[in-house]
Amino acid sequence: MREWPGHVATSLRLWGCTFRCPYCSTADLRTPVETDVSWDDVVAHLVVHRDMLDGVVVTGGEPTEDPDLPSLLAALKDLDVDVRLDTNGSRPDVLSYLLAEGLCDSVALDVKAVPARYRQFSDERDMAARVAECVDMLIESDLEHEFRTTVVPGVVDPEELPRIARALRGGRLYVLQQYRPVAGRALTPYDDDVLRRAARECNRFLPTSPRGLTIGDD
Repeated sequence: MREWPGHVATSLRLWGCTFRCPYCSTADLRTPVETDVSWDDVVAHLVVHRDMLDGVVVTGGEPTEDPDLPSLLAALKDLDVDVRLDTNGSRPDVLSYLLAEGLCDSVALDVKAVPARYRQFSDERDMAARVAECVDMLIESDLEHEFRTTVVPGVVDPEELPRIARALRGGRLYVLQQYRPVAGRALTPYDDDVLRRAARECNRFLPTSPRGLTIGDD
């Protein structure tokens, strides 16, 4: 599975997110809606297909906004299935609790941009600091993790990527994700070679790989 290389995994997308990323492909998940599906239903479905899976990726939206996230992850762990959490790093309090309780086997943290650009995503003045706290938390942990930046023209300049990588020094993996156009936004992605060159520069600070390239996808 592309979201978790090396695993046969399924994704659970949770409602809710306070970010307003201009390129978001799941913007319809920002605002929670009423649903008749319960976590018991979700877990029962996974039990039926357990023999086909060795992992579950919990993503969103932003899953750390869901107050039921710890109980969901605990239920998944009871199935003896590996769990990866996707997060934007906005809730260090929640991430700290999940790590302390051993409710995740892996975390993928999106680093949207350099700190000065975080006002594009959130009105919270300390948001970049919150993300940095989550970054440090993962680097200091023994947990499998990766950091990811979607390289969106107008949001992330390729020249800024080594600055981000420097702040991630000590991390296990940095992934530069190629931008794929969203309906209604006429943005042309950077050429794949731009991401490859940036990955080589970032590799000075931590292992870095481009992902989602047209040819020679790493």
